[in-house]
Amino acid sequence: MPLKKAKQIKIIPLGGVDESGKNMYVVEVDDEIFVLDAGLMFPEDELLGIDVVIPDFKYLEENKDRVKAIILSHGHEDAIGALPYLLQKVKAPVYGTELTIALAKNSVKEYRKVRFKNFHVIDEDSVIKFNKVNVQFFRTTHTIPDSVGIVIGTSEGSIVYSGDFKFDQSAKEGYETSLSAIADVGEAGVLALLSDSSEAEHPGTTSSDSEIEQEVRHAFRTAEGRIIVACVASNVIRLQQVLDASAATKRKVVIVGKELERVVEITSSLDKLKMDDDLIIPFKEMKKYPDDEITIIETGNLGEPIQSLQLMTKGNHPKVNIKAGDTVYITTTPSPSLETMMAKTIDMLYRAGARVLTMSRDLFVSGHASQDDLKLLLNLLKPTYFVPVHGEYRMLIAHAKLANSVGIPKSNVFVVGKGEVVEYKAGRMSVGNRVYAGNTLIDGLGVGDVGNIVLRDRKLLSEDGIFIVVVTLSRRHKKIISGPEMISRGFVYVRESERLIEDSQKLVSKIIEKNLQDSEFEWSKLKQDIRDQLNRFLFEQTKRRPMILPIIMEV
Repeated sequence: MPLKKAKQIKIIPLGGVDESGKNMYVVEVDDEIFVLDAGLMFPEDELLGIDVVIPDFKYLEENKDRVKAIILSHGHEDAIGALPYLLQKVKAPVYGTELTIALAKNSVKEYRKVRFKNFHVIDEDSVIKFNKVNVQFFRTTHTIPDSVGIVIGTSEGSIVYSGDFKFDQSAKEGYETSLSAIADVGEAGVLALLSDSSEAEHPGTTSSDSEIEQEVRHAFRTAEGRIIVACVASNVIRLQQVLDASAATKRKVVIVGKELERVVEITSSLDKLKMDDDLIIPFKEMKKYPDDEITIIETGNLGEPIQSLQLMTKGNHPKVNIKAGDTVYITTTPSPSLETMMAKTIDMLYRAGARVLTMSRDLFVSGHASQDDLKLLLNLLKPTYFVPVHGEYRMLIAHAKLANSVGIPKSNVFVVGKGEVVEYKAGRMSVGNRVYAGNTLIDGLGVGDVGNIVLRDRKLLSEDGIFIVVVTLSRRHKKIISGPEMISRGFVYVRESERLIEDSQKLVSKIIEKNLQDSEFEWSKLKQDIRDQLNRFLFEQTKRRPMILPIIMEV
């Protein structure tokens, strides 16, 4: 049965472009809205104290009655991490594969601020029918099983979202790509493709997981003492390889890290992670075995293992610390922002007496498609229009060039930013208006309550510290009762800067006395005068600009 005629189609990235992570793409077909993924992103260094970053949902909130479905491509945090926060604002049914939905349910359950049960499990054969749209799926290969590409079928052709993918001809069961299904979608006609750009700058193909498996097994055969494996919790294929290598070398496995325990429990209960029942042992039983019969798999907070390794080298980890003779196997590839931290961590591990192994440089280890794989997907789907997504700007540009190289005209390729609307109307696609899109910062239990002003203050505190002025005065008697007392934190060491403190006290006393004599005395003006004049004085003396906080009390 043919689909009802669609008058207008819009594609709007609310995240996942000009950045790595935080995937969220909106497809509008007339009055129906479909949300593809709802992911988070881990913060850059300048976002001091921020735990995670999620998309701003303002546009979806304003149009929540039109949101017909939230469709998830896979179970990683960059695809499902923002779901609990989104469901607090927008109540729409959530669709995903078995493992993806299990992880999403767990994520929503842990958040506690939202109660939601409208989840639906789909597979590659599922078809979800809406008013003017049919939604179908195809299997993809990624580092977590049950990953799918999403096909939004419309009267004008399909909108295809690849999700995170790579092609691996030797992929094991549960990780295979359905090439025939992709080819069938291409033959039926693809209006627009949204495709993963994470490795668009890397030539050739991404290494097969069968090669990586051989690398892992070789590392285990040559290791002595305990093996401590650092990996990302949600990288299920790597977990499977480590478990298989441990079983082959007769080692018991100890899991360290709550998120890793959660992932292992969910994936094994669904038979997505395969192992013997007695392979994993509780942490408290580890001492019963000699060191050369133990594998410890660790991840840190939110699946980031590097910081956790640093705690181990310093002897500050609550469970496991590095000792001489340990082999530390780092199976994660750091992002550019973490490369310096990785180098320092490896240095610390050597100092602690460990042997350090990393993935071979001969292998390109990634869960994302390199250039040859990206071109293969483009050739299989043959889209009329192309929108590169999931990548920083340079990656999107590299992917756009690949699309040009396989015959897609430059005029049909749209490299867009967050909130830019790609609109198909009257047989033509173009960039239209912009909708509100941005970042929401999560700090502890606070959602969006940390903005630019708070971050600026944190940056100031981190750079030059804080200088607090405490004084008690009597406005009626026009005199200072006590103080001013100076408190320095992160600015100067008070005992070694007595002259500076004394001069600061004299300056503040003069400012207060002058303001007290003013017939139009204002507290705000007094505080501002202290901040301005003391700031100039301290900069002249130290070339630093601490945050100045006047605390003035009246008796």
